[in-house]
Amino acid sequence: MNKLKLAVATAALALSTAIAGATEATDLLSKFYEVADSRPFDRAELAKFYADDMVDHNNHGNQNAKQTALDTYTALAAGAPDSRHELGMVEPIGDDKVLIYWRYKGTNTDGLFGAEANGNAFDIAGFEVYRVENGTIHEFWHVEELSSLSAQLATKK
Repeated sequence: MNKLKLAVATAALALSTAIAGATEATDLLSKFYEVADSRPFDRAELAKFYADDMVDHNNHGNQNAKQTALDTYTALAAGAPDSRHELGMVEPIGDDKVLIYWRYKGTNTDGLFGAEANGNAFDIAGFEVYRVENGTIHEFWHVEELSSLSAQLATKK
């Protein structure tokens, strides 16, 4: 009977550790999007969320995924200062990953990703999976509606 009690206690401890890890990761990523969408944009504050050796699994061959991610958020803040992520789902996956579904909305008022500043509104969706370790993002996978974004940013005729 003592072995059964030990097994149950061990399982309960493992579960509570996993839940605590998942909660920390979801809280961290919710805060990440708050900082990413804050204006004025604070690149240095956002950089604190990323591990220096972060891996972007959708940007193969990129030697500095952290700088690329920071450059992307800097461009978003500059080109569409009113842009914001609306988080529709923030779901833990195991004890170190989080799945996020978002909608990203804004207005191209200052030129976004090479598109002429034309006042076009945009609204796209995306999914991201982040792996969090020791309070920082170490890996992520992502899918965004980039072709839809390009079409929405195109100059109005």
